[in-house]
Amino acid sequence: MTLTFEISFHGPFRVATGRAGDGADSVIDREAPLPASSIKGVMRSAARDLLNLPAHLVEAVFGAAWQPSPWSWSDAAFTGGATLSDGDGGAGAEPLRVRARARIQISEATHTVVDGALTVGEEILAHRAIFTVRRSGPVPADDLPRHEAVLTASARAVTALGGDRRRGLGWVSITPLHPRWTAASVEHLVDLLHGRKESS
Repeated sequence: MTLTFEISFHGPFRVATGRAGDGADSVIDREAPLPASSIKGVMRSAARDLLNLPAHLVEAVFGAAWQPSPWSWSDAAFTGGATLSDGDGGAGAEPLRVRARARIQISEATHTVVDGALTVGEEILAHRAIFTVRRSGPVPADDLPRHEAVLTASARAVTALGGDRRRGLGWVSITPLHPRWTAASVEHLVDLLHGRKESS
């Protein structure tokens, strides 16, 4: 079983590697600009913090320290087949563009720039990307609709990803392509929330 999602980007995003290079204090990964771990992380956070789903259900879907997730996320595949290394995906492509953003720190005492507090980080401009979530472990048949509801609802709840989200980067919308987000998906989510309230 594989679920497919589309990401629509509403501005630049950044998933930094933690390394410096190419004239920047923080660079992105040219091979995997939006890795599976980042997508899984924001979906898990949405399920736990925004949807407030029961902890045991979040752990069953996304995994825990003692229990691996039965689902595997793919890296994001950007539309048009373009990559950051080639810069041009050919006819009909939507090539990704990297640009640098400078940040400074203002002193509360002097209201001037703090010495040595200028940093430059790379960020990416993109239009759309596709990622998948594939079942890679055992899930009881009776639990599959519940897992699917958690995955689709948490994806829909994501509004930003990557670093510096509180500074305006990474605003996105995620749309389930297969299976589609339908009224039945909403009913599953309501049932999950109703079950949580009854058990609390």
